[in-house]
Amino acid sequence: MRWQIWSLQRQLLVSTLLTLFWLNPALAQSEQNLTRAEVYKLSKIVELLLQNQTQRPAKLKDVVVPKDAVRTGVSSEAQLFFNDKSLIRVDQSSVFRFQPGLRRFKLPNLIAQNETIFKLDNGTALILSPPGSVGTAVETPQTQVTILASTSAPSDKLYPPAQLASAVMVIHNQERNTTQVFALTDGDIKITDQQGKKAVALRGGQTVAVKNGIVGNPQEFDLPAFYQNITLAAGLGPGQEKIIAQESPPVQETLKFVRVRTLAALKNQAQRFKGFTRTFLADALNGTEGDLNPRPTISVRIVNPQVVTGTFYKTRGNNAVFIPDNNPNSPTNISVDFDKGTVTINGNTGVSNKAGLSGNNASGSVINANGQITQIEVFAVNGEAPQDNVPYRGSLTTGIARDR
Repeated sequence: MRWQIWSLQRQLLVSTLLTLFWLNPALAQSEQNLTRAEVYKLSKIVELLLQNQTQRPAKLKDVVVPKDAVRTGVSSEAQLFFNDKSLIRVDQSSVFRFQPGLRRFKLPNLIAQNETIFKLDNGTALILSPPGSVGTAVETPQTQVTILASTSAPSDKLYPPAQLASAVMVIHNQERNTTQVFALTDGDIKITDQQGKKAVALRGGQTVAVKNGIVGNPQEFDLPAFYQNITLAAGLGPGQEKIIAQESPPVQETLKFVRVRTLAALKNQAQRFKGFTRTFLADALNGTEGDLNPRPTISVRIVNPQVVTGTFYKTRGNNAVFIPDNNPNSPTNISVDFDKGTVTINGNTGVSNKAGLSGNNASGSVINANGQITQIEVFAVNGEAPQDNVPYRGSLTTGIARDR
């Protein structure tokens, strides 16, 4: 008798699901599993680590399936376009893979759910997801980033299709066991440690660091500066329509969907900044940290600036290192004391050296007697000295100091 009841219930469930998809074919189409990606673009050294096969150089239009991996070399980049129209940009010195998509049903309302997990073993990846893409989690060896971009939270760890486009950049440094997450859009973007003990939610223009498995607190970073300096995010910032026009029509469609959300996040962050106190705005404009602890203005206008982007690490005490993107084997050693407002870059103190915290960023400059200047800019420190061994994006600029 129980068997007959169970069999009847199963038949009713299957019948209901078939009816649901017959009545709503668009829903069935949008619920496709994430099964494959195509190598859309590549630059310099990009390798495919195919399951049960010998690794080989990647080629345009190569197909990547679950459990395969993409590895990029120094000064290299790969872009993957998935069958759900997600676009993943994998930066240099990175290892990226994805697990199979799963189809499940959330009872009792019989809503079809997908989930897939992107794996970033090391390096940097930018994940761009249009509306209707598969609900996504990005895992590093110490954290998980859940990208839902929907108005309702999932249950039973099932990820519904995204209702809104989303953009997130994730950096994982294997040697230092640190992860940094940058949210470029508003939505349901959450970061947890692998044990699920702590979770934080990010809005567009916020970042969080995970060090040795411990999730920090969200901090604001400068979105306009981000789009000016991070080439991986090309096409998402203001005034970058020409960049999108150079892409293929399917990728253009994804970028346009995502860009609506990134530009909205820019406006929302600007509104949040309006809510800060007068002293905070003065800090951002004048390089000070409140009336009781003034900091010198260190921004200097530079003639013919030569700008190199890279990653900044504060190592121990007042010591730090800047690793340039174009030559990671030639780091720049820095000694910076934000309390005293001084900086030494590659052992050079010059005739003038200053360091300070200004709004979301930290910076320092050294000027020599002949007017040569070297300036370091570190993004997303939220007006505080950078934490030890946490990666911060930044730039190193050289040139001639104007007015000298």
